[in-house]
Amino acid sequence: MGVYLLPSPPSLAVVFISFVTLSVHPEPELAITRHYKFDVTLQDVTRLCKTRSMVTVNGKFPGPRIVAREGDRLLIKVVNHVQNNISIHWHGIRQLRSGWADGTAYITQCPIQTGQSYVYNYTILGQRGTLWWHAHISWLRSTLYGPLIILPKLGTPYPFPKPHREVPIIFGNLIHYKKAIKLL
Repeated sequence: MGVYLLPSPPSLAVVFISFVTLSVHPEPELAITRHYKFDVTLQDVTRLCKTRSMVTVNGKFPGPRIVAREGDRLLIKVVNHVQNNISIHWHGIRQLRSGWADGTAYITQCPIQTGQSYVYNYTILGQRGTLWWHAHISWLRSTLYGPLIILPKLGTPYPFPKPHREVPIIFGNLIHYKKAIKLL
């Protein structure tokens, strides 16, 4: 007896289900995985005509912007190069089935220790707009933060007229930062 190597023809049910699926979802989802790396370091930063040594992400204050589309998966590697424990909270992100990536220190996550790293892994589901990320431990909230911009899925319009230009504006408070430096 020989072995039949050709696949059997698809059943009528498989063809029908494929047709229904393609007619309901004519275009495949275009969600992608976006990779970011956050190096948390102590840097000299000049603001308001004064230079201060402060904890930053990738040497930036405020920190880098994260841009994603609704449905995208984010992998953000945070490497702690400072002497303080750290965690990053993704403010406003619905952590559906990814609560460990919420970044609330000592609640959903142990902080990242000096010389260690952690990869935050979550998918943006059913959200769009501009949110923010920030450190979620002690006084580091005052210097470690940045925008998190979630665009609509490709082909999905904004729920309002598309803006001509988008500029995230981030407010911070440096008034009491000298007190935080003394803690180092």
